[in-house]
Amino acid sequence: MNIFEAPIEIFRTITTIPRTSGDEKRIGEYLLAFAKERGLDAEMDSVYNVVIRKPGTKGYEASPTLVLQSHTDMVYIKSESSVHDYNNPLNIVEKDGFLSASGTSLGADNGIGMAYILALLDSTDVPHPPLEGLFTTGEETGMEGVTNLSPTLLKGRRMINLDSEWEGAFTVGCAGGNMPTFTRKASWEAAPNCKSFKITISGLQGGHSGVEIHKGRGNAIRLLGRVLFAANIKLGARIGTLSGGSKMNAIPDRAEAVLFVEDECALEALIEEYNAAFKYELSGSDKGVSLTMQACDFHGKVLNERVLQDVLALILNIPVNVQTMNMHLTDLVESSNNIGVLACTDDAVSIACAIRSSVVTLKSFMNDQMILLAKTTNSEVCIENDYPEWAFAVNSPLRDKAIEIYEKKYGKQPEVISIHAGLECGFFKAVYPDMDMISTGPNLYDVHTPMERLDIVSAKRVYEWLVELVAALIE
Repeated sequence: MNIFEAPIEIFRTITTIPRTSGDEKRIGEYLLAFAKERGLDAEMDSVYNVVIRKPGTKGYEASPTLVLQSHTDMVYIKSESSVHDYNNPLNIVEKDGFLSASGTSLGADNGIGMAYILALLDSTDVPHPPLEGLFTTGEETGMEGVTNLSPTLLKGRRMINLDSEWEGAFTVGCAGGNMPTFTRKASWEAAPNCKSFKITISGLQGGHSGVEIHKGRGNAIRLLGRVLFAANIKLGARIGTLSGGSKMNAIPDRAEAVLFVEDECALEALIEEYNAAFKYELSGSDKGVSLTMQACDFHGKVLNERVLQDVLALILNIPVNVQTMNMHLTDLVESSNNIGVLACTDDAVSIACAIRSSVVTLKSFMNDQMILLAKTTNSEVCIENDYPEWAFAVNSPLRDKAIEIYEKKYGKQPEVISIHAGLECGFFKAVYPDMDMISTGPNLYDVHTPMERLDIVSAKRVYEWLVELVAALIE
């Protein structure tokens, strides 16, 4: 096998292992077995973080250690029509130069980063300093793995994070954030003696709530709230249940509710009105949006009117999408919030969000907004999984060397950027203040959606550059 084919083949193997956030034990065991087969030192901690250590090439054993880092979990999302079983291997499709998964997200975020590291750990013909391959867990749901990482685990103080999605771009800063979840206790009443209907928002693109929050895509939960409010005010609709989204850090592409109304014709007119409005509003960013209704046979109760008003007030007033832009860096989102998951149980209605900001005071301000909204809607809000931002470093020998190798190889300068998504680098910088870091990766598209794609040629090019950079870091 050609050396530059290795990461793609390893990635294909990774896609056979279920590894959504919170279920990383199996991928951790695979990593330990991978290390054992090659005689490499490895260990796994209580939250399934794994580190694999490889000595430096002969003569360079005493060189400063280089850390190569990725996360093991993926955002697993199925399309509406998919019958894929999570516990089965993903159905990988290679077409037109891309890898994707039929009916589900691909998990190239961050499976290809894992594959790069394993390919380097497996190689016998790439000169390198001592390597520490670090694989962390829970990145997609709050960075639980790196939060619980022992500060003594790593010897290296220079790190290449392989969790970025643009070839030719070196990330040198990222947003911090946290995850507020609202809970409004539910109370129920007997359903009125009239027809019930299921209304559905679908056809949206969804996407990564950091990387794609600025693209103007529709948030299905917010759109659903608008329709429900209008139906309640204009038609006296009562709500039996409501739901939307699947991950707090993914822009929700679908939401639905069951409601009771006496005037079916009036509801049909309202649905037509809002369907046309949404198609117009999102014509430049999410033209596939669709609002539909169908009669259903719902036998449950309906939400108490006071509860419903509080829930709608939350859905319509929680800050959503871009809140501020950075005025120093072009086109960089500074702060945002995503309404990611709406869920209804017998006990409560909950709304889970994902705040991001590269400015800690703005993150604090949005937290205050959430607290005030909770107070005014008879709700509780729990703000968890706070993670730090990663500030730009003026002096970075690793960044300088990465740029030098890239320019020599491709004859042009790479982009040096800060991103609105959260990266584990913020935690590493907090624990290891002297850590010199960059983040990079190949071209990925539509991550966190069933349309996720990995550019195969880009993946190979990035690995070629990575091999040359690792070899150049021998001192």
